[in-house]
Amino acid sequence: MRYLLHDVFLEAVGKSPEKNAIKEEYGKDLTYRELNNLSNKFAQSILPYKKDVKNNPFVGILSSVHSHSVAAILGVLKIGCAYVPLDEYSPTERLLSILENTKLDILVIDPIWVQNHHKLLSYPTLKKVILLDSDDSFDIPIQDNILSFNEVLKYPSIDPPLLNQVSDDLAYVLHTSGSTGIPKGIMLTHRNARTFVDWMHKEFKLNSEDVVMSRAPFKFDLSVFDIFNTFKASARLVCFNWNRKRERDKKHSDYVSLMAIEKATILYTTPSTFITLMNHGSLDKFKLSLTRIMYAGEPFPVPQLRRLKSLLPNTRMANIYGPTETNIITYYWIDELPSDDKSIPLGQEVEDTEIIIVNEDEQRLCDFDEIGELWCRGGTVTLGYLGLDEKTNQHKIKSPFHKYPIFYWRTGDYGYRDKNNVLHYRGRKDHMVKIMGYRIELGEIEIALSQYKLLDEFAVVVVCDKELRNKLYCYYSVLNNCRVEKKDLGDFLLKKIPEYMIPCKFIQKTQLPKTSSGKIDRVRLMEENNEL
Repeated sequence: MRYLLHDVFLEAVGKSPEKNAIKEEYGKDLTYRELNNLSNKFAQSILPYKKDVKNNPFVGILSSVHSHSVAAILGVLKIGCAYVPLDEYSPTERLLSILENTKLDILVIDPIWVQNHHKLLSYPTLKKVILLDSDDSFDIPIQDNILSFNEVLKYPSIDPPLLNQVSDDLAYVLHTSGSTGIPKGIMLTHRNARTFVDWMHKEFKLNSEDVVMSRAPFKFDLSVFDIFNTFKASARLVCFNWNRKRERDKKHSDYVSLMAIEKATILYTTPSTFITLMNHGSLDKFKLSLTRIMYAGEPFPVPQLRRLKSLLPNTRMANIYGPTETNIITYYWIDELPSDDKSIPLGQEVEDTEIIIVNEDEQRLCDFDEIGELWCRGGTVTLGYLGLDEKTNQHKIKSPFHKYPIFYWRTGDYGYRDKNNVLHYRGRKDHMVKIMGYRIELGEIEIALSQYKLLDEFAVVVVCDKELRNKLYCYYSVLNNCRVEKKDLGDFLLKKIPEYMIPCKFIQKTQLPKTSSGKIDRVRLMEENNEL
């Protein structure tokens, strides 16, 4: 039985060919039939340059999420290739390292990004650069390896040959930051993706009347839900125009406005994004139709989550957890909030997934309420890091608890299971530090900060001084027209946490830097520490 990611789209085309599949903020809506035809044109245009898919299945995608880029990804999957998202906002040098690692020979790109990343177009391995739009307002260099969008449209819209693909074939490769500065390519198979998509469909009960709001960029695994769970349900995906220039608050309020206009029923994004939409997107001023929202990627401070619940009293909310390497592995429906403002549980494992909590010596499973590292296995878990076997072997561990060969993925996250078998998160290994001999969890400081109502965003990071001593710095921004004295922040924290956990510096910023996934960029903040 076929078990491929793009099959959920093909089934929707068969069931609802004339139903609207994608609605764009400024652009033409596409039905499932039209999107299928366009994806076939992309497939036919790429196929002549992919003679050896087994040795080089990779096709780069440098674009925001819209109808043409989604069609290109569907075309890539149909011909047995795997797509490799490239972050539009990354430095070109970082993207070049991904081209080197994957030996990319096909790049699909939005014209708006050609000038920013013009070095990519001349990379030696690239056979073809395919443009996603026919807009002639951009200065595109004349090169033999460039295929215009108008030329793509000339290809036939017939289905490419049906391949004997298997679920263990790669569907996509997502790159995250590596400790050496070189991005790590996380290999996700069709089985990984489909296990995730099918479970989300079942648990969150998507249907053909749902309207899913696209938020995550392709490089963030939440985009797989946005796109393929929409198709699984024969629903409609609404795409915001991220390429249009707008002021910060205008961008956020326009996004919320689009949600309201299109009557979006589902939004899946990060806590930082939800907080931004509340503080800068006028979320309280729009009548929204959201019935289910999910968050992932970082803990959601309970005071802010309580505020979001008050703004969306009829919306069910769920905490979703899983590193990129594992897709989604736990979920927790938030029907009630804890009165003490402590963190929301991770909840239970998703189907076809197991989590064990392993003691520090790695030879014993933790007891109830005992903190250890989360190891997981199952249908959602990655094959490993592309071209980094040693790094893969550090995380993909043969179980010492089984008589037969079983492999777990070490997440680097710590937590515990309570006596009701509910999982709880206690932070990442690299978020646990020693200050003056005390072991400190940065998340505990941030939980205390979340109770200070005048703060917009905040993050606590650790930095080494010249004597190699760990020190805590707190970066924060404040709500509009509010004034926060640094001494007041310190005095407030003294009432919540021990003195040794108080950051030695409080640094106010207009806004905190974000990754392209919408999370607070802690690496950038640590780099700023080194610049102080």
